[in-house]
Formats: sequence, C-alpha cells, structure tokens
Amino acid sequence: MIAGTGMVGWQMLQNTLANQQRAFESSAEIRREGHYFRENVGSVETPEDLVSDRRLLRVALAAFGMEEETDNKRLIQKVLEEGTGDSTSLANRLNDSRYVAFADVFNFEVSVESRTQEEGFAAPILDAYETRVRSELQKTLAEPQYANDPVYAALFKAEVEENIGTARTYFEGTIGTITSADELLEDTDLLNVVLKAFDIEDRRDSHTLLRRVLEEGTERPEALANVLGDSRLIKLSEAFGFDQTRTSTALQREPFASNIVDQYHRQAFEDAVAKVDPAIGTALRFQGALPELAESDISENAKWYNVLGSTTMRTVFERALNLPDGFSQIDIDKQVDVLRDKLDRRFGVKTFSELQSEDTLNRIIHGFLLQDQIANSAGIGSSQVALTLIGNIRQSSLSA
Repeated sequence: MIAGTGMVGWQMLQNTLANQQRAFESSAEIRREGHYFRENVGSVETPEDLVSDRRLLRVALAAFGMEEETDNKRLIQKVLEEGTGDSTSLANRLNDSRYVAFADVFNFEVSVESRTQEEGFAAPILDAYETRVRSELQKTLAEPQYANDPVYAALFKAEVEENIGTARTYFEGTIGTITSADELLEDTDLLNVVLKAFDIEDRRDSHTLLRRVLEEGTERPEALANVLGDSRLIKLSEAFGFDQTRTSTALQREPFASNIVDQYHRQAFEDAVAKVDPAIGTALRFQGALPELAESDISENAKWYNVLGSTTMRTVFERALNLPDGFSQIDIDKQVDVLRDKLDRRFGVKTFSELQSEDTLNRIIHGFLLQDQIANSAGIGSSQVALTLIGNIRQSSLSA
C-alpha cells in the first residue's frame, strides 16, 4: 500500500490513491459490511435499535473514526438520545468533536413527510380557488346594483382581488406546515380556500365527515369518500393524501445510507494506511478533514477551535509548526492566536479559507512529515538525518 516512509511514501501514495481506494473498497469484508449497512439501517428507529445491531453500529462508528467504541453501547446510546442541542448533553461534555459530529448526523428526531410539502402542491388548488372566486365575481358584477354603478363595482372588484392576493400569499406560506387533517380543519383561512377550490362549501360545518374523507384516502372501497360517491370529496382526499403521510428519521431518508458507507470506506482506508505508517495515515486524514472544515459555514474562530478539538488536525499543525510539547496546556484562546500567527509567518495563511488551497495544504503536510521524520530520528547522528531527509526530498520530487 505504501512504498517508503515520510514524503516519499506520501507522494507515492498520492500518485496511486484512486486505484488503491477502489481496490480497498472492493475487498470482500468492506463491500459486505457496506452492503449490510445500506440494506438494514432504514429499519433503525431508535438509538437502542442501532446499538443492538453490532454490525450496523460498527460501520456507523467506524465512519467517524470511533470503531474502538463499538462495545461501549451504553455511552453511545446516551450520546444519541441526548443529541447536541443542549450544551450539557453528553456529546458536548466529552471534549471530543467526533461524538458531536456522530450525534449530529445520527439524528433520531422524527419528521413528517406529507404531500402538502411537495413542490407545486399549492398551485392547482389556488388556481381552482381563484377561478371560482372570479367566476362568482363576474356574476355579482352583472347584478343591477353593480352594473348601474361602475364606481361601486370597481371598488368591489378591487377588494375581491386584494382578498385573492392575501389568500394566495397565506396559503403558499402556510400549507407546507400542514401534515394532518386536523391541522387543516383548524386553520379557517386555509380551509376557506380548500372548500372553495373543491366546490364543497356546503360541507363547511361537517368537520367529522371532512376529517374521515381526508384521513381515509380513496384506495379502499370502504373509504368514506368512495362510499359517499361524491367526486368532489374524492378529488379532495386524493389531492391531500393524508392517508399516505409518512414519518421518518434522518437514517431512513436518502442519501443517508450511501453517505455513511462512503465515509466508512474513506475512514477504513485511512485506518489501514495508518496501521502501515501512522504519520502518513494522519496526513491522509488531515488532507480530507481540513478543506471540509474550511468550507463549513461556521465562524472563523469556531473553525480554529475545531482544529484544536481534532486530534488529527492539532497533531499536524503542532508538528508542522514545530510547536513545543506544552503548547496544548496554555489558554485555549492563546493557542488560537499562536496558531494563526505561526501559520501566517510560515505559510502566509491569514484566513482559514486560504487553507483550502492545494498548494498550502501540501506545504503543511510536507512540513508535518519532515518534522515527524526528524522527531523519529532522534537516535541517529545528525549527518545521517540530514542525508535521509535530502534523499527523501529528491525522491519525492522525482515521483511527483
């Protein structure tokens, strides 16, 4: 997998990375575990369900670099049950950003998926509503009291058009929040539009009937809309489809499973590299993690604190910048100041977004690998260390 150490091994790995990753992902165990996760995670409804299935849990944790916690089921279940919304939750108190990321992604909050949330749902209902209102308006304006008074007629028409606009705005902005028959029936403004659109204003006071029509759907012959044989009620029930409303968690929606399996593949590959050469494994993780953090929408300061909370990123920066052993013991805000100052002086980095640059990223990684070789060559004579590093640099240049 890795031919050499230090920058030579790193450069050779980079040159063959895509092929090595494909070969690794096609190995029997990795492929088998990924397939099992994709096929079964959708049936998981609670944190207890997840920790009860060791194979699912192992893939889930491995995707976040936490495979060693597979047997710590009680801790993981509590982390997932408490989430991250409360600053006192277990994930936030563990001082390990992996737990926060894991709990954020494996979110068991139930959401409701209703047809009312689909794009374009409101349009045909509003079109039918406005058509009926304007048809009634024309009939009203034809009456003598309006036909003989153009000013009165114009004022009345303007008022109706304004009401149509108000109804449209409210309906478009609100209907997506309605996920049940009861919610619709309780909102008078929405209900007025629906009754008019489906020409069922004569059913305005029949809430029990309307609730059954909306909830039972039309698929079964014994559904109330079918029993009554009223085409208007059948169209109403089919339009809203409350009988097909679904509840789900993030784990049951696409592309959750695929994203976790992809992350599992990357993490497992990085772990395999780290077993062969820990420094190159760390560099590989850093290469993926830093740009991802740089692209996130959190504040500049939050990004630096995330660096200090990540074992991988902290290790690379501390070694690449040759920071002293006691660096992690000083005040956290001071650590951020030192990091920013050192990165500016050494690599010309003034803002976190500049760390997305491939050139800057490579220079930091090369600095880390060189410092790592120096640290691991403490028992070798200084002249031998220098010759080794020079040889590595030359070979790295030739293989690039």
